[in-house]
Amino acid sequence: MSGSPINNVCEVLRDIYQRTQKDYRLFTYNTQTDVKRTLKTLSERNDNLQASGGTSFACIFTAIKDYLLQNASAKKPVTFIFMTDGQDNEPNGPALQKSIQMLKLMLSGMTNSPPITFHVIGFGEVNDTFLNQIRTFGTRQGLFRYSTESRELQNNFNDMFEYALNVRQFTIKFPNGKTYTANNIDNETVGFLTNDGDDLSAMTELTLIDDKSTTTQFLLLPMKDIRAIHLLHALNLIQPENEEQVKLIQTYLNDIQITNSKNFAERLETEQIYKEIDQRMMEYRQLFTQLKMTQVPERVKLQLSALRHDPIFANTQRKKKLDLRVYKNVDYFKRTDISGILQGYKDSITPDTWQKIKEQKQDWVDTYSNEDIYEIMRKSTDNILCLGIFVQRDEEVISNPAKGLKLLKVTNTIISYDSFINGMNLAKNNQQAQGQFTTLNDLYSIAGALADEQVNAVIPLYINDEHMKRIRILEGIWLGYLYTLDSYGYDKQQEVALLKLLYEIIQQRTNTQRQKQVLVELERVCRFIIDESQGFKTAEQFGEKTYEKLLKRLPIVNTQEYDLSIPLTIGYLRNDLTSVLVPIYYEYLRQEYLKKYPKNSATVKTIVANLVYGCNAKDLPTTFSTNSSNILINNNLPDFIEKTFIDYFHDELCQPIQLTPEKTIKLNRTRIIREEIELDYIKSLLLPLPDFIRTMLNHCQIDEDYIEKHLDYDTLRYELLITFYYLIYSDTNSGGLLNLPKKENILSVIDGRLQSEKELVIAHDYSNSVHLVPLVSHVALNCKTLEGFAGVMRKYCPDRRGPIFSEVFIQLLESYDESEGDTVGRATKKEKFMALLKNQISTTTPTKVIYKDMDQCHSLPSLDEQLRSLRRFIDEKNVEQIGLQNQGRLVVYCRRTLMEDRQCRRKRNYRYFLNPFYEDC
Repeated sequence: MSGSPINNVCEVLRDIYQRTQKDYRLFTYNTQTDVKRTLKTLSERNDNLQASGGTSFACIFTAIKDYLLQNASAKKPVTFIFMTDGQDNEPNGPALQKSIQMLKLMLSGMTNSPPITFHVIGFGEVNDTFLNQIRTFGTRQGLFRYSTESRELQNNFNDMFEYALNVRQFTIKFPNGKTYTANNIDNETVGFLTNDGDDLSAMTELTLIDDKSTTTQFLLLPMKDIRAIHLLHALNLIQPENEEQVKLIQTYLNDIQITNSKNFAERLETEQIYKEIDQRMMEYRQLFTQLKMTQVPERVKLQLSALRHDPIFANTQRKKKLDLRVYKNVDYFKRTDISGILQGYKDSITPDTWQKIKEQKQDWVDTYSNEDIYEIMRKSTDNILCLGIFVQRDEEVISNPAKGLKLLKVTNTIISYDSFINGMNLAKNNQQAQGQFTTLNDLYSIAGALADEQVNAVIPLYINDEHMKRIRILEGIWLGYLYTLDSYGYDKQQEVALLKLLYEIIQQRTNTQRQKQVLVELERVCRFIIDESQGFKTAEQFGEKTYEKLLKRLPIVNTQEYDLSIPLTIGYLRNDLTSVLVPIYYEYLRQEYLKKYPKNSATVKTIVANLVYGCNAKDLPTTFSTNSSNILINNNLPDFIEKTFIDYFHDELCQPIQLTPEKTIKLNRTRIIREEIELDYIKSLLLPLPDFIRTMLNHCQIDEDYIEKHLDYDTLRYELLITFYYLIYSDTNSGGLLNLPKKENILSVIDGRLQSEKELVIAHDYSNSVHLVPLVSHVALNCKTLEGFAGVMRKYCPDRRGPIFSEVFIQLLESYDESEGDTVGRATKKEKFMALLKNQISTTTPTKVIYKDMDQCHSLPSLDEQLRSLRRFIDEKNVEQIGLQNQGRLVVYCRRTLMEDRQCRRKRNYRYFLNPFYEDC
């Protein structure tokens, strides 16, 4: 299990220790067992477990037996989470059989002791029968999980641990002597199934005994008010044995109306359990179909075994998800009684208000139930009236809702939320009845009001203030379902994405009176959100703060591109569209040019020069000089020297201490700043008005040349300089963008930087390289910070080759995996070496590159073995020169002298490709 799987396991184990601070034992094994490790020792070490070699289950079973014998007097429950990624070297060998017999023999004598449980996690090529046998070793049967991907393995380990930590065992006894056992993590509800032939009609009580031997008597009465939650809890306990039983469960599931719930919290849980059972039954059908094959793959058997335990983990995951939702929305879910608030709103409506709502009956009627707005609000506290739309979702909707959901069509269908949910569940079940999975991007839908209309999403309509109160309280629910088909799926970014959806509705609008009326109600809902919702105001990306930055023309730095229809819609809803049109156009230019031009390109530098000096400026002749300023002297302290290289790394105008003599070309001031605007050139950089702006202008009946008429060309030149010089040519990081020059001095600031680039170092004088190469290498290798190290390497090894680079690279390679003693507060040699390979370091501002002409490696897999091999090669071949490049993968260039004949020294070149690793002569 080398590589990612074992690394993921180690990550989970460290996280468990950090959360629990309990030092659980950790047994590792291949052909031998190490029982000395604990979660604490793993957490405190930087290296991960090594997973290699063969597999001997005999050694681990013997170690478990010995551990149980040594701790038998403790009288405490013991749980093992047993994980393997392979089969035994000798699955039928005598050693394995003997170890199993000895372990079972010992466990058979511990039936009166606290329970001993074996939970099992299989990964990859394992044997279903054998792992299920391990699951039953203990005095209490364990659970089974199976993974084929390392990401699943991580989740399974977390789920198994959470279950093992919280599980309780209950014994249920009836007066007739019948006994049942239930394992449960829910302290409020204990569920179990009786046998088919058991007659409970005459039973009037039962006895419940928990794992602490506490006995409780319960009266046994038939339930009268059976709600959807009760039916689903019972259905969740059933494990189908064949495809016919799956179909029966699905049929029963389809008859359950999940909107029939006691309160809104119960409705959320009901919806979630319904979805879990629905998806699980589809997986059962697929697996049972594959079991009909002549030769059943072992993987299918493993997946079926794991699926039988899935309801238990689904309960755990659902509670975890709900807990997370409560944690993220404490006031909304934990401290607030949603059902109580909704009931309070309804009770507070005065007769006069009810009369006004009644007057709206004719305009707002549910297409499906034929109930009007008055009847809907009278009959329930949590039902709302919505507009039906047809959308397409993809997986990106989870992390980027504005991009992951696309409006396909606006309908004329007015539908209540309850009718929509029930209709969608029926549509989904009909699709699954044909053996099809339903996923986030499925387009299953319900019929709309007109013959050709389809509906698979809804947006609430304002209609009246009392109706809007419901919409606001239920906002997280309907937004979560709109974007993720899950009422638990709410995120603040969905409030921002709703504005883009409104824009798309405007884009598809028709001029019928009815659609105008509906659009007004949608706009009122969105206007309420941007004015009142804390979710919108605090959204990390593209919420209120980003909108304010746009108006102030501050650079917007995000991992996702800002969809400019969002601020356009905000300006429209706030009746302030004309104030945002020009800033949005400037941002549109910035986005388009960032996509069009590569970083640091000569073309972009020419555009910047034309904006500063004009298109006809010419260079004058150059002069040569030797720069002897800022030379290293004996009394320069190491920390002072490093400080100058740190400053140089962040700003190359800050000249560091010179470690070697430098021969430079100095250009006289060759160009004069052109203060007046070259109007024709600036206009040539404008782009045509984009469609999203044109659409909104037409909707608001504003002239399409409004932006052109209101452009300030001084401001436009400033905008273009920020874009082309700072964002594209200089690739300024987010920290540097906080200190951009003002409009009045940007020309002089950029002029100073462009003129300074004329003073170019063309060579370092290595005539005395016997002293200079070791000197510069010593400074680089002994820098305390990565920023200082990066500054030295950028200054003296700009091409990532040459004597200094070779010396530093080889020394770091030779010692990167050696212990350096106390390195607190200073960069290690391994960190420096990884910085070179990745071409990036972390600073107090975001990550920065060392070399601007080389791509970054944002993450590297473990290269230890490859680097050790490279190190051996360099030693064996007496490599003299090293070069480094990233060509989609890291390449190390090696050169060595083959022989020296009478006329020349012949060289031999090698290329080493890191990940994958091979040599190429």
